Amino acid sequence: MRIKDIPKRLGFILGAQWTRDLTWTVFTITLARHSQDILGQIVLALTYGYLVKTLVDVGLNDYLSASFARGDSRPKELLSEVTWLKFLVFLPVMLLVFLVTQTQGYTQELTLIVLAIAAGLGLDAICDSFFVLCQARGRQDVEMRIRIPSALIGIGFGIMCVLLACPPICIALYKPIESLLCLIFALKSLAHNPLKRFGLKEFYDLTRKMRAGLIFTLMAFCAMFYNKINVIFLKQYGTDALVGGYGVAWETIEGVSTLVSGALLGKVLFPLLTKLYTQDVGEFKKLAARTAKALWGAALPLIFLLYVESDRFLTLVYGANFAVAVPAQQLLTPCIATAFLHNLAAYVMIGMGQHVLLCIFYVCGLLLNIGLCFFLIPLLPLEGAALSLTLTKVAVAIGTIGYFQAKVRPLKLFDWLLLISIALVSFGLYSFLSLYFSREVAEIAGLCPLLGLFWAWRPPAPFEHAKS
Repeated sequence: MRIKDIPKRLGFILGAQWTRDLTWTVFTITLARHSQDILGQIVLALTYGYLVKTLVDVGLNDYLSASFARGDSRPKELLSEVTWLKFLVFLPVMLLVFLVTQTQGYTQELTLIVLAIAAGLGLDAICDSFFVLCQARGRQDVEMRIRIPSALIGIGFGIMCVLLACPPICIALYKPIESLLCLIFALKSLAHNPLKRFGLKEFYDLTRKMRAGLIFTLMAFCAMFYNKINVIFLKQYGTDALVGGYGVAWETIEGVSTLVSGALLGKVLFPLLTKLYTQDVGEFKKLAARTAKALWGAALPLIFLLYVESDRFLTLVYGANFAVAVPAQQLLTPCIATAFLHNLAAYVMIGMGQHVLLCIFYVCGLLLNIGLCFFLIPLLPLEGAALSLTLTKVAVAIGTIGYFQAKVRPLKLFDWLLLISIALVSFGLYSFLSLYFSREVAEIAGLCPLLGLFWAWRPPAPFEHAKS
């Protein structure tokens, strides 16, 4: 693949992702203004759905991507094996979700909502195998032509149901509709049935080959679990409205974090850092250090703005009822920094072959999160849900960033002192000036030092090493 083709192919992926994200944003805002309780039910169902998707994936996408990239001589047979295995995992996982909903005492309607959305996300996991094949063959355009109409029709159906004041179960059907359309379009593009040939021999062969990827499966499960389990606790000790409030509070934080972590770190810098580590350790450390500074510089202004403007943002976008979610979003803002820096450190650790240590950090994070959920959420449901996630992410980030700092030393002592000093100056200016001047003046004054740091530590050009 030529470097000049990367922006085009990445553009196809981001085009499909941003189209869906924009449509989803319209759906979320429309639903939030229609009913905070129904939004809470959808957020709860999505929590189960993402856990189902993680389990059904069973780490096979990474294995598929590597196999296709190596030019596997039988891609269709391999795709068939993986599709069968995911389908066989999908059925018991859905049964497990049903049993869990029964133990939680959910109403019949809420159970159906959870099962519908969880099934849709489980089908997404099955369909993702085909998209991995598209990406390996450089046919991101095919992926875009499948994902965009599926999202527009599925989520559009959900928006229409909200506007027509349909029952919640009808609104929840947006996800299985979107996922089934993806599956149908993928099968049509594939031009053959991926489930037609599969036996015990193929099953054992596949499981033997994917053992090396099980540690990544465990990491993905731990990360997804500690990101989502607090919503299940919140539903148990709170109300649907509080779940909806947490959902919109987290939506913005996750959106900003995913944009940088997925698009920049995952798709651009991670492959480059991995390549440099094997070819030129000095250049690897230099690029990692510049990237770390850039991410710190970008994270602090975003945290500041979201913290001081949460009350205006949430009520303006989602409605006055969501003022209750302001403290939750403020407590979640540190997750932007942990997402930026932790993901960079995690990618560096993977590139350095430290998979086991990284997995230990994730497992410890999961155990800590479960303990925090048991302790904090019964006391303060909404704030406890936000605080349990933030503390977990900070703890995991301390481990990964600490290892990154020890091995690569991206920030020297002067850099850390400068970072802390500017953060304190910014907070001090905002706190002092807000006593005597308008809030806008205080916010601008507090933001200026952070923007100065961002400019001084502005991002490097992602492909500058690849061009040399």
